[in-house]
Amino acid sequence: MSKIASLNVQLVTFLCGLIGCIFASLVAANETQKSYEVRYPAVVGESLYDNQSRYFIEVLKLALKKSGVAHHIVFVDIPDLAQGRSQSLINQGIYDIHWLATSIERELALNPIHIPLYRGLLGLRLAFVHGSKPNFFAQTSELEQLKQHFMGQGRDWVDTKILSDHGFRILPASTTESLFDMLQLERIDYFPRSILEIWWEADHQKTATLSVDPYLALFYPEAVYFFVRNDDQKLHTIVLSGLNKAIQDGSFQQNFNRFFADNITRSNLDQRKIFYLNNPYLPEKTPLEDKRLWHPLVLEKQSIALTSSE
Repeated sequence: MSKIASLNVQLVTFLCGLIGCIFASLVAANETQKSYEVRYPAVVGESLYDNQSRYFIEVLKLALKKSGVAHHIVFVDIPDLAQGRSQSLINQGIYDIHWLATSIERELALNPIHIPLYRGLLGLRLAFVHGSKPNFFAQTSELEQLKQHFMGQGRDWVDTKILSDHGFRILPASTTESLFDMLQLERIDYFPRSILEIWWEADHQKTATLSVDPYLALFYPEAVYFFVRNDDQKLHTIVLSGLNKAIQDGSFQQNFNRFFADNITRSNLDQRKIFYLNNPYLPEKTPLEDKRLWHPLVLEKQSIALTSSE
């Protein structure tokens, strides 16, 4: 074989090898660009939920980012945030993950990611009262006095079960908006809301005729987690890993403070009479001993609530 022919063979071999490398790189790059799809519900046209919805979406984005897994979130439109319905929609595969208040039954139906997203403050509650009665609870100093009045609660909320078991008089409704309407029409006397929810709602036009009671608070141990289907261990592992990393590096706390620090200060808890209740629906696997997961306010009050017989 001539030298020229030999060189041509070597050149062809080199080019084929180069093309093969380029093709392999393109395939690898394409595989890298493929991202994990996470379907998450988005409430359509419900401005009362805006702050709450943004918070949980930001937490999910943070967890997915910290996990290091390439991902993209696909939002699935839903008409409301009814928790019982959301539980069903997760199991049906309509979407993959959502926040829900935990209970023994719910942790059997779905797989909880045991990081309390509200840091335990969902169960620390202030009350909306009618705007014409801002001092409605000024003379209420005993729990039995409070129980004489009618409160509004969501029909499928874990809170409704907790409070009903403690003997509160409850008129249920299917949506938060319906409960605000009931209070505005004075069909109920008060409507308890978490300190992380109530101030956003108080500043909203839909609650303009209502007042936030300045005298009382209720506390019972409660946790809100992300839940996934029982067979979706991959997403469970990804989100749990990301949340733990965000807690470790402080970004979870920073995000929480950005949304809620002012709300906690605004609640003036040191000036309120606080009634402590136990929660019989709190699952055994609730990570109460992991102090990094709970807000200091919860750690201060949790032992009282857990041993309360009221």
